[in-house]
Amino acid sequence: MRTARALVGRGLAAGAVALACAANARAEEPTEAGAGQEAAAAAEPSGPPRPPLPPAPPVPRLPWGRHIEVGADVALVNRIGSRDTAGNPTRLRLKPAIGVGLHARWEIVEHLRFSAFFVHAEHDLALAPGALAQPGTITAEPREDGAPSVRTLALGARFAPTLPLSERARSWLSVGIGYDRFYVGRMRIAEPAGEFTVRERGASYLEIPLGVGMSFDLIRNWLTIELETSGAFLLGQGGDATRPAQTIDAQGRRRTVGALPQARGSFIQTLGLSLVL
Repeated sequence: MRTARALVGRGLAAGAVALACAANARAEEPTEAGAGQEAAAAAEPSGPPRPPLPPAPPVPRLPWGRHIEVGADVALVNRIGSRDTAGNPTRLRLKPAIGVGLHARWEIVEHLRFSAFFVHAEHDLALAPGALAQPGTITAEPREDGAPSVRTLALGARFAPTLPLSERARSWLSVGIGYDRFYVGRMRIAEPAGEFTVRERGASYLEIPLGVGMSFDLIRNWLTIELETSGAFLLGQGGDATRPAQTIDAQGRRRTVGALPQARGSFIQTLGLSLVL
């Protein structure tokens, strides 16, 4: 009896396992509806190809403009003055000299430029008898065979309203402010009693330059030649060159040496070349 029950239980268990496997197999099989959708998607033709992108627009070219100019100059420099600070004649003056210069210009806005300048020159002194209140012969040291000289430099800045004359030519007026420095080297004075030395001296000035100029493009937008003339009032003198000095002569006595002339003004003409940047 027990054996029969055991056989019946095993048969029921085996049937249940078979039914579960059949259910899982049916669940894993694709349904007819899903299979139909996949077949329809495969049979459907693909859409038209995507059109190519339009070409990129050309890069706009900015208009060219004159912004910065830098260059070098040859200058004719003339310093005016023949009296000391007390108004007494010094019996000497600075001869005109050829100098060199540098400049740079920046166009702030249309028709208005800002410029910086530098000019250096070395002036021989024209000596009349009795110059510097000395009866002897005055020469430069150590260049004893030549006349004494005065080195001058001027640097400053200007504003220049500019008028275009054509595509290549332009003109301008300028006004500015600057600093001038005068340097006088050592001098030797020869007298019958012997020789003695006068030490170097210097002077500084504040200048107010006024000018007019014109330029022309030798190579358009690249190279410019220009001519400028300026005159300056020299103010605010400082230094010991325009005051009497003291030295020891060949006999060991203290000697007063006259002052150099105080510069009252200057005229500078420059011829230069500029690179346009």
